[in-house]
Amino acid sequence: MNLKVIVNCGPCVDYLGLCLQSIRAQSFEHWQAIVTLDAGDERTAAAAAAASGGDDRIDVRRNSRRLYAMTNLLAGIRRSDAAPEDVIVILDGDDWFASDRALERIVAEYDRSGCWMTYGSWITNDPGRTGEGAGRWPAYPDGTTAFRQTTWLGTAVRSWKKWLWDMIDDRDFRDPEGQYIKVAEDQATMLPMLEMSGTDRARHIADVLMIYNRTTPHACGRVHLDLMRETAAYVRGRPAYRRL
Repeated sequence: MNLKVIVNCGPCVDYLGLCLQSIRAQSFEHWQAIVTLDAGDERTAAAAAAASGGDDRIDVRRNSRRLYAMTNLLAGIRRSDAAPEDVIVILDGDDWFASDRALERIVAEYDRSGCWMTYGSWITNDPGRTGEGAGRWPAYPDGTTAFRQTTWLGTAVRSWKKWLWDMIDDRDFRDPEGQYIKVAEDQATMLPMLEMSGTDRARHIADVLMIYNRTTPHACGRVHLDLMRETAAYVRGRPAYRRL
């Protein structure tokens, strides 16, 4: 099994090194990391180069202008040249894997269950957060079908088979004006695949796989909260996909 780790980076110069080091440390070695610096400065590019350490499995590119998450995700997956059975894994540039066996655990879930996608779990690096804000979200209850009408649980680490991704209509990645959405791309991507997969083919991993960086001042929930809420509401109002 080959994994394509898609790493999108906004302002994350202080964390990108830790992110890439956590990928390079993985016990599972059949991965490629596609890193997009979304118009980052020279310091971010230098941090990416240093953390890559000459590992040719890491492909780093920098945008000339800010394109935001959805556009970068689409471009990154295209750059990965993933085959239908390859697994796409999402890790933001200011987060990092919680252990050197995170990818190994994801692969084990695909091998064990024959699933098409996985989601969960993380913990935060902010000691002031408790409850849901600290991580370890639960799984969707067995048999859930109305994913757009229930509490959002399809959280990081998110992964899926490339062939499943290819079945999403590009229009569901766009806003009412036809432009690719800037935020809430997690729900725009995961909700269609959850609907197509159902809870038997979409597997929740309870083991902590990621450290979610809630201390960065650039977190999307801090700087784009209103847009996130507006976009998520729009995404949830889109037509549901039929179960495969």
